[in-house]
Amino acid sequence: MNHTRQRISGYEPGGGSASADQALAGIARMFAGRIPNYHKVLANSPQVVSAFEAMRRILQKTRLRAVEREIVALEVSRRSQCEYCTAAHSAFMRKFRVSEANIEALLGGRPMSNPRHALVQEAAGRLYDCQGRLSDDELESFHRRGLSDVELIEVIAVIGWYVISTFTNNLARTRVDDFWSA
Repeated sequence: MNHTRQRISGYEPGGGSASADQALAGIARMFAGRIPNYHKVLANSPQVVSAFEAMRRILQKTRLRAVEREIVALEVSRRSQCEYCTAAHSAFMRKFRVSEANIEALLGGRPMSNPRHALVQEAAGRLYDCQGRLSDDELESFHRRGLSDVELIEVIAVIGWYVISTFTNNLARTRVDDFWSA
């Protein structure tokens, strides 16, 4: 658990912004009445928290399965060294019944045991590191192993979405909610 002091306080519902309140109300519905600290920090900008949630709804409609989006999120968390996101997305992976061994492999930079999951993990890491500048051979390799152009672009979209999270949490030093480690 994060023991450093959170540097940017979170917006609390009823704090004066109708749009932030509306976004946080939707988030509370997703989390059984709880509002994660990250979302409270993000709600300091009502426009950004609203955009973040709109992106979540849009990305749910991609070809990437939910567990694959979580693999990308956890790979971004690992590479960005975001304690908050690592805790949250590890918890989400458990809800998808991903084994502790596979979560540990991902967090350790080792391939996951499911070939499709390992492929998405590899693509996320490589695209993050090279900022999309895959060589022709790398692109062909991902195609040959089963990732389409559409899926690669969707991996990039998820990376971008989670860069917002990891950078925000690293800046704020967001306190990890107790429920992520429960």
